[in-house]
This record gives sequence, structure tokens and C-alpha cells, in this order.
Amino acid sequence: MFQVDLMRVAARYLAICATLGLVIVACSTADTAEEPQIAELHFTDVADEVGLDFRHGAFRWGPSADPAAMMGGGLCWIDYDSDGWLDLFLVNSYAEAEWGRWQDEGGLPRSALYRNRRGQFSDVTDDAGVGLEVRGSGCVAADFDLDGSTDLYVTTARGDVLMWNEGDGTFTDGTESAGTDVYGWHTAAAVGDVNGDGWPDIFVAGYVDPNTPNPMGGIAFPNTLLARRDLLYLNEGPGPNGHVTFREVGEEVGLESSGYEYGLGAVFSDLDNDGDLDLFVANDTNPNRLYENVARPNDPLGFRLIDVTDSAQVGDLNSGMGVAVEDYSGDGFFDLIVTNLGDQLHSVYLNESGLEFTEGHDRLGVDDFGVGSTGWGVSWADFDLDGDRDLMIANGFVPINGEEDRQQLTLYRNTGAGLIEISNLAGLGAVGPLHGRGLAAADYDNDGDVDVAVNSIGGPVLLLENAVAGLHWLTVDLGGFYPGAVVVVELDDGTRVRCEVRAGSSWLSSEDPRCHFGLGTGDATAIHVVWPDGTSRTVVTPERDRILQIEREG
Repeated sequence: MFQVDLMRVAARYLAICATLGLVIVACSTADTAEEPQIAELHFTDVADEVGLDFRHGAFRWGPSADPAAMMGGGLCWIDYDSDGWLDLFLVNSYAEAEWGRWQDEGGLPRSALYRNRRGQFSDVTDDAGVGLEVRGSGCVAADFDLDGSTDLYVTTARGDVLMWNEGDGTFTDGTESAGTDVYGWHTAAAVGDVNGDGWPDIFVAGYVDPNTPNPMGGIAFPNTLLARRDLLYLNEGPGPNGHVTFREVGEEVGLESSGYEYGLGAVFSDLDNDGDLDLFVANDTNPNRLYENVARPNDPLGFRLIDVTDSAQVGDLNSGMGVAVEDYSGDGFFDLIVTNLGDQLHSVYLNESGLEFTEGHDRLGVDDFGVGSTGWGVSWADFDLDGDRDLMIANGFVPINGEEDRQQLTLYRNTGAGLIEISNLAGLGAVGPLHGRGLAAADYDNDGDVDVAVNSIGGPVLLLENAVAGLHWLTVDLGGFYPGAVVVVELDDGTRVRCEVRAGSSWLSSEDPRCHFGLGTGDATAIHVVWPDGTSRTVVTPERDRILQIEREG
């Protein structure tokens, strides 16, 4: 069994803090001097009034036994036109039994892109060329070729689609030329530079092979079918057409060495603070997997992903789905939450020392966390602007048999001593129950508080506008695509709050690529940034209540 070198981990964390001029203190759980009242945090669905008329296509004429149609529904915040306002891409799907009916009605459901013009959206799907008629799963927004325009990678029940953003308002299909045309039902996609060569790589979770029964499987899906393998695409830089190409190295680098599993959720994060991105995969009815990224200079690939699931104690056998990462415990290491099915508790892994986790339900303070609901999309964000992150979860039973399988969104406020549920107080009861799936947080209207978009199976998209007021905030935009970059904001009371830039998390989705910080009633005294290549920069006495762009020097 691979053992974590705790001395090396501790030394790396101390080095990061020394580079930033930091003292090791709690980062995410400190109370501000004055906190808003719970009732002041309120969400309202404004999708209709801002022009988001998207509706997911599955089960339009009634449910059927179609797992792929029940489980997709990712969505991506993406500034595709680089105007500083986050646009929204929504993944669509349909049930195979309804294919003919859709054709008779004028065509299959399509994924859609809505352009954001100062908080108002317009459908630009046709102009952009992204109206994919696929049984879609999820998406990730990433600038794969580092040309300054954010591209899209879409996972489906049959094969994935890589869409190049040409920088002129249009996308082109680059799947085959990029080398990512692999058949199979894939779910989560996450992006980061795993081999340290400066180019973003792609992890893709494989789920099931619907055409191959599992002779050793159980009586319930997905174990009745064989699993599809997980993929890791290494970015090999620009090819003959100017866009980058990829090489798939999943098995070579160490993924699923003990056998293929049913992957659903995934995230890249530097969980041991050693400067490279580790990989966490949430598996359905199989153990979740945690891979440490280990440099091996003499290896042809230069690194390996070492399975440390057992020593890290994160391999439960629940129906792992959505994944959220945050330093909830405030000790300088990122913790993990995984949403699960029905009567299963959502998994809470507190990171004690880099790659050793403990079960954290007691620290979370929520009795029977998730029991009675099936959670999908999950996101940490400082919704109430008080300096620590709150938690929202999209819910909905599966299989879908009818309207009774809809469930309400859940919101937990972080009090500094634990989480308390405030779903109804914050207006989510008025939204009503839904077949919630993808959930992605972002400040869509650039007003300083974090809003939420939710995709639901067979239903309309929700855009939950946050109406919290009276407190201060700061948003940091790094002016480029830097997954794995770390931003630390130092508050005037000595608290330090940390954010890691990620591409791909929650449930099959991409969230706001900027780092958002609530300041409460105070100010920020400094911002410290460390880019993935180790470059660092500090900005002192930043002005609050603004979006601040900090670009890497040199």
C-alpha cells in the first residue's frame, strides 16, 4: 500500500505559506464581526424574465426505463465571447423510446448556448453551431489550446464531442482531429495540467456499456452491465490544424488498475498541497477512487496517478454522484463531499493531513445528511457573503417513475460551527420540487453575490438569483485559464480564505471560473495568488465590491 509522506506534505504546505507570507490559520470557518440574518439570504428563479427558455427533453411524453435519459443534465458557465459576462451552455438529452415522436414533432432535443448581455440572455445556439442532438450527460468548459477562447467538451451516452471555440462567436467540431473520438457512455469530465507541461489535460469518467451484460453482476443497475473504463487525455500541444491534439493514457498512468468501475463524478484538486493536481472519482456502487499525482522524472510520462483510496479512507460503496471540494474544516487542506442515493448518507471526507481523511459528519453538524433524498449537483459558495462557504444540493429520485420522484433543492448555511438547513427560509420552497441534476454556481449578473443555475430532467432550467444585500465582496479573475491556481484573500480581521480554480465539478458541470469571496462588513487587506507553475503575486489593499483582474507577471 502506498503511504503518504507526511513530512513532505507538511513541508510543501509550509513552503506555500511562506511564499505567500501567510500564517497557518483557519481559512474558511471564521465568523465575521457581524453576520447577516438567515432570512436575508433569498433566491428567486428568474430564468423566464432573463430569457432562459431551455427545457430538458427527456420523458416529454412520460417516463420510461432509460437510465441515460434519467441521469444526464449537466451545464456549463462559459464566457464564450470573452466580454466578462458568463454565458450558459446546457446539455440536453432524450429517451430512446421517444426518438420517433421527437422526429414527428420537428427534430430531436438539442443542447443550447445562451449569451449573457449584462444579465439578459439570448439563444445563440444556431449562430454558435453548438446545437448537439445527442443523449447528453455533461460538459466542461476549458481553453484546451490556450488561445484565449474557452472551448467545450460534452460527454454523452454514446461518444463525446469536443467543440473548438474559434473566437468569432462560432464553435467547430474537433473531436476526431483532436483524438478524443472514443465510443462509450461517459459522464464527468475534469480538466487540469496533470503532467506539468503547461497544457490542460482531460479526465473522462466511464460509466456502463449498455450492450454488454455483466455475468457477475447483481440484479440492479448499473451492476447488471459491464463498466466502461475511465480515460485520461494528455494534451500534446498544437497539431497540424493549429488546435491541440490529445493522447489517451488512462491505463498506462494507473487508472482503475484493479478493474473498471462505474464512474459518475470527478474533480482535479491539489489535495496534499504539493503543487500538482490529484484526482478524485466518485463511483456508483463501487469504491470511490483517490489518485495521488506523483512525479517520476525517469518515467516516459513523467508522472503516475497512484491509487491511495485505502490509505486515504475514501472508498465507500455508496452510489457516488456529485463532488464538491472545499476547505470546510479550515486547516489548509481541501475536504470532499460526495452526494449519494436515497437512504445513503452523503459522504463527508475531512482531509486531516493531505491524503488521509476521516469521516466528517459530526463536524458538519447535520443529522442524517442527505438521507431520504438523492443528491446530484453540489456546490460550495459564500452565498451570504459572510466569509465562509455555504452548500447547495440539487435532488431528485432515480429511477424516474413520475412526478412523485421530484425533490426540493437543499441549502445549508455555514455558521462557522456547522451547517444549518435554510432551504425554505431562503426561498427554495417556492421553487418547488424537480428532477434536479446539474447545479453550477456563478455570479451571472456580476453584482457580487453568487447565483445558481440548475438543469432538471424533463423540466425547465432554473436560474436562482441571489438577493443577499448589505455586505461586501471581492471577485478575482486571473485573466486566463489556470485550473489549479490558488487565490488566498486576507481579511482585515486576520482570517484567510482560500479558493482553488477548477474546471469540472459538482454533477457533470462547470462553475464560475473566477474566485469569489464574501467579506462580511470588513475589507480585504491582501490577495495572494499562486499559479500552477509556482509563479506568485500579491496585491495589497485591494478595493472591495469589485471584480479584480490579476494577471501573471512575466
